[in-house]
Amino acid sequence: MRKRCGDRLPTFSAEEKELIKGTSEFFGLNHYSTAYVAAPKGKAQTLSMWGNVQAGGYFDDQEVELIDDPRWGRSDMDWGVVPWGIKHMCEYIQREYNPQGGILVTENGCAVPDDDVTVAQNDNFRVEFYQGYIAQLHKAIQCGADVRAYFAWSLLDNFEWALGYSKRFGLVHVDYKTQKRTPKKSALVMSDICKTNVLRLPRHVLEASNFVMIEEGAGRKTTKDAPPSQKQQGAVEISPRSVGGLGA
Repeated sequence: MRKRCGDRLPTFSAEEKELIKGTSEFFGLNHYSTAYVAAPKGKAQTLSMWGNVQAGGYFDDQEVELIDDPRWGRSDMDWGVVPWGIKHMCEYIQREYNPQGGILVTENGCAVPDDDVTVAQNDNFRVEFYQGYIAQLHKAIQCGADVRAYFAWSLLDNFEWALGYSKRFGLVHVDYKTQKRTPKKSALVMSDICKTNVLRLPRHVLEASNFVMIEEGAGRKTTKDAPPSQKQQGAVEISPRSVGGLGA
């Protein structure tokens, strides 16, 4: 980071370093997806949610290509569903930072096209998303990650930044005209987990949540923020030997 950012990084006096040292109460992690990273051919480029090339700031500083396994499920944001990514991320945080207040997963969830309340009450895609991610989070804890809290994003369907009300992340369906709230199937599943402290999931969901290496020659560019960027991109070829993992 120091090499890439140079004098753009802030500096701290000895007194300021002493003042802030050890003041972090916990490590807060917002996690939605995972991608492989590879050295780019030429200059790396990422596309915004509008399909425009992004430049400047951390986009240029990363200087990597982000690549998805085409076998991964995809949310309504066109983000890959990669449960093992949260396990790897929490283990990395524990190993590198050993946060004294532990790790709090402050956001984790997925958008599903469930405008229709009847469809929303059977949001099986979201149910399996949470089952897979929580299963892998449990594995991270078993492997030594000090994870102390988990927050699903989100309780209610809401205004999703530049995409407005077009994307729904909620456990509870909101009729934006009447403001009526209706719990989705995922809300009932999460409620049961909280009540019983037990995660119940089908064996095939557990097995699908585990790490499987991307096949040689396979890969598609990662959607950085939101669709429709994938519609404007073709497949890419990569070599697994040049690829690393990334959680986000």
